[in-house]
Amino acid sequence: MSGSARQTAPHEVPPGMRLVLYACLPASLGETADHSVASARRYISGAGWEAVETHVDRAAPFESRALCEGWHNALAAGKAAGIVTPLLVMLGHLEGDRANLAAWQARTGALITTPWAVVDAAGATVTRRSAA
Repeated sequence: MSGSARQTAPHEVPPGMRLVLYACLPASLGETADHSVASARRYISGAGWEAVETHVDRAAPFESRALCEGWHNALAAGKAAGIVTPLLVMLGHLEGDRANLAAWQARTGALITTPWAVVDAAGATVTRRSAA
């Protein structure tokens, strides 16, 4: 993940972990994009995690999350140990959003993961699980 927020590979997240599911879907795609949330829910269930809250915004994918209510609600979810999202870009593409995410993670110690993780760590070994 870009910036200083740390992405946790899904195989490092133990069963029983309480997570918030967050997605920012392109408004232009309408319900066509909903499959990514459904796939993430199936993955969460298969991994043995618990989605304590789900927040979905519909916005342009490369615009700031600062105006996205669901993004703020996901970061404020105190019942969860972190966030799972279908794609990391859904948490923020702009530098300001990535900086806010990194600051939130540093402050809370929460994890960030995605079912299709590619960890930006030198020498990291990542095992991918099927989302289907």
